[in-house]
Amino acid sequence: MTYIAMFATIAVIHLLAIASPGPTLMVVMSQAVAGSRRSGFLVVAGVVLATLTWSSVTAAGLGGVIARFGWLYLTLKIVGAAYLGWIAWGLLKGAIRGGAVGLDTTRPMMTDRQALRAGFLTTISNPKVAAYYASLFGVVIPASAPSVVFAGAILTAVLVSAAWWSAVVLLFGLSAVRNAYARARRWMDAVMGVLLLALAGRLIVSR
Repeated sequence: MTYIAMFATIAVIHLLAIASPGPTLMVVMSQAVAGSRRSGFLVVAGVVLATLTWSSVTAAGLGGVIARFGWLYLTLKIVGAAYLGWIAWGLLKGAIRGGAVGLDTTRPMMTDRQALRAGFLTTISNPKVAAYYASLFGVVIPASAPSVVFAGAILTAVLVSAAWWSAVVLLFGLSAVRNAYARARRWMDAVMGVLLLALAGRLIVSR
């Protein structure tokens, strides 16, 4: 397999993986429809930064170290689940009250720093991401490949992530989508809050 074919394979697999429903999609989508487009892209920037971090750590061989140390793996899982639970609580509280708490279509839900942090922490606090990159790189890239190939794989994952999540922000930032969300905000807040709680629970109990 040529290097170009390797990167293309990584790009396709990675796109399919990140496009599946999960906590990152919930956070990016909720901020895109409730806040400004700028806030949505800042969330994306945080996600991409976490993607760069995890893929680089895995390529350097540290992902296996994290997986072997049970206490560190468990700590990351607890932190990730707690953060998702905190976001879910804000959504559910806004849905119950029907007021400005939680998502609000008239003002950004988060400050710039909070949006960037939300995207980063949602992705970086999931230790299963390290296992994902280890599997992806391990299957597609031969162990004897030069370091430049692993660098190319990291860049591919980062670019695919940036493109996909930016597309999500643009889609859910459309006026038609935002107006539809405004009409069903309380129900959507409730659904996304419940989904995030379920994902947080799944993160805790999964191995």
